[in-house]
Amino acid sequence: MPHISRIKKYAAFGSLILLTVMICQSAFALDMSSKRDCVVCHVMWLDDFRTDKESLIDFEPGNVLMKDTQGVVSSEGMCYSCHDGYIQDSRHITWNFNSHPTFVKPSNNINVPMELPLSVKGELYCGTCHSAHGKGASSHGDPMGRTSLFREVNVDSSLCEKCHRNEASYKNSNSHPLHTTTSLKFPDELFEPGSKLEINRKQVTCQSCHKIHGAKGKKILIVDNGDSSLCMLCHKEQGAIAETKHDLRLTLPDEKNVKDQSAAESGPCSACHTPHRAAGKKLWARPLKKGNPATQLCLTCHGEDTGYEIKGTGKHSHPINVDPISKENAADALPLFAEDGSKSPKGKVQCFTCHDIHRWDPDSADNRGGKSVEGDSSNSFLRISNNFSSSLCLKCHTDKKQIVTSDHNLEVTAPKEKNIQGVTPSVSGPCGVCHIPHNANSDHLWAKEPFGDKDFVTQLCTACHNENGAAREKLLGINFHAVDVTLKKFNITTTLPLYDSEGNVIPDGKVVCITCHDPHVWDPNNPIKDYPGKNVEGDARNSFLRKTNSPSSDLCKACHEDKAFVDGTDHDLNITNMEAKNLLGQTVKESGQCGVCHLVHNSPNKIKLWAREYGKISRHEDIADALCNSCHSKGNPAESKIPLIATHPEDKLINNIMRSDRSQIDYAPIYDRKTGEEVHVGNISCPSCHNAHQWSPLVKSKGINQNLEGNATTSFLRNVSYDNICIDCHGLDALFRYKYFHDPVERVEPRPSGVNIVR
Repeated sequence: MPHISRIKKYAAFGSLILLTVMICQSAFALDMSSKRDCVVCHVMWLDDFRTDKESLIDFEPGNVLMKDTQGVVSSEGMCYSCHDGYIQDSRHITWNFNSHPTFVKPSNNINVPMELPLSVKGELYCGTCHSAHGKGASSHGDPMGRTSLFREVNVDSSLCEKCHRNEASYKNSNSHPLHTTTSLKFPDELFEPGSKLEINRKQVTCQSCHKIHGAKGKKILIVDNGDSSLCMLCHKEQGAIAETKHDLRLTLPDEKNVKDQSAAESGPCSACHTPHRAAGKKLWARPLKKGNPATQLCLTCHGEDTGYEIKGTGKHSHPINVDPISKENAADALPLFAEDGSKSPKGKVQCFTCHDIHRWDPDSADNRGGKSVEGDSSNSFLRISNNFSSSLCLKCHTDKKQIVTSDHNLEVTAPKEKNIQGVTPSVSGPCGVCHIPHNANSDHLWAKEPFGDKDFVTQLCTACHNENGAAREKLLGINFHAVDVTLKKFNITTTLPLYDSEGNVIPDGKVVCITCHDPHVWDPNNPIKDYPGKNVEGDARNSFLRKTNSPSSDLCKACHEDKAFVDGTDHDLNITNMEAKNLLGQTVKESGQCGVCHLVHNSPNKIKLWAREYGKISRHEDIADALCNSCHSKGNPAESKIPLIATHPEDKLINNIMRSDRSQIDYAPIYDRKTGEEVHVGNISCPSCHNAHQWSPLVKSKGINQNLEGNATTSFLRNVSYDNICIDCHGLDALFRYKYFHDPVERVEPRPSGVNIVR
């Protein structure tokens, strides 16, 4: 039994020894295994790897466990020992083409955070971004389950943005937008060379354009962008700029942007745009001057002080940075812009409201024009073709659209006429005949040479309306309505526009042609719908008048309000003689009530611009009487109303200085016998007592549209009171003489025999 007991003791001891040995062996094996796994990369951990013999991996002093040092573990050779195909072949990724710079010190534009270490020399190296033990080394660091052994998680290029903070803060550094939803569709061609999508697949990140390893373009771009092909992958519409005049490779090949790059070197887009640290908004790559940025973008080339032999805007150019005339109509086709150049429905008119700077021909993306092709209103980087119907202009200036169906459309009435650029209406469009948006001849974008010696606006009109002009059949004549005069001196107010010497509307301005005429609107009430395509003869209802003047004298009334009381009275020939014609052969319907007696243009008569033949007068009658006699005589419209006698005794000069106030009931004008001008000393004539425009002095209103028989309180008399000019000479007998002035018998008291009666 003792023997058996001893055997058991030995067996137990042996088991204990075996267990101890096994534990020790296991611990040694674990230690051996751990070191072997680590030293695959960390070769400097084992002294056995140190040798004086030449090895594939050069021994370099330093230890990555020590701060700011780089050892063999993070050298390219170490990475290459596995990524040569033994574990995974990454040579085509890492060492082919271009990669992120290494072994260089970061520039002043780069801010490397503490968690991304530099080498002992302060340089970028592989381990700056990569680490087998970093946060981005496991699958949780990438939402797609892939890993690139990053030190930090790299979601949507977040690792790039840790150093490239200026570019990430794109609004402050004028860099390409990041992480903003875009309406652009990412093309499939973008991903073939290595572009990476953001998680939501609609936003741009650094790696949309840049590839850290294996980039085929400079600046680690996924493709070579020397011809701006990378830009044009997304911005396909803007790619139409290539081979146009805005492609500076053609027009200014040596011109350089703010990055000292020429278009010949870096592509057509680079002439105006650079993706990082631009000179201004819109990634602008040219020096900007002070002023409205949205305008200065264009003026960096097209300014008058650039010295380039290209198209400048000139002194007189379309207003910019102004509110549009009609936001509703232009908003879709002609965008508005804020001052920083961004589109905004509340913005203003800028250069690129009308111009699409990337496309030469709005109707054809394939038509690039070319270096030597002179542009016109159908191309020239316009957003809408502007020839034929001037549709670009009329998108905003909708109140001017009647010009297309009017005599002022010179495509119809004067197709050979040319503006100062030598362009015919078929090329310029109806608007371009008189206005050009750039390099105009004067204010109001005038496109013709002014003519004449009248006010500025009249010179614009007479540029065509002269004996040798396009409108030589429609002249003003020798006698026409006064222009370049103020109304204040006549104590007249008006609802029509008045103008200063530069052609601008001001409250106390002067009367000019376009006070009464709107050259863009043929008919103020009835726009022509079925334009016959030929010169239409106008009358007082149209003819580019601001207000119709027939069958009611609305236009003349705007200034001569007291004269409009003639409407509906016996002196309105619409009531008494519709067939009567003036000297131009116009009926009252065609001329209007005022035009029966007065001609605004081409009057043969200077006095009152009289529209009829002067009536016959005796040697002692005034010329003013001849105006009345032109109707009140045999064979004329008022032959039934011829007074038996209508003259005051000759050589009885009257002084009306006390009765020359037009606003008073006793107003009695006196006229010079020969000139018809108002004077203070002269003869009594018809209009001294009669106001031809007002039926009754007691009622300041229009007539009732009936031919009425007058009496002593109507009949166009100026005064029906006792206090009239007659009392100055005739005393208490004045009213009797006034009442019976036209009666050769009753107009005076009986005289003793032998005394002649005044006739």
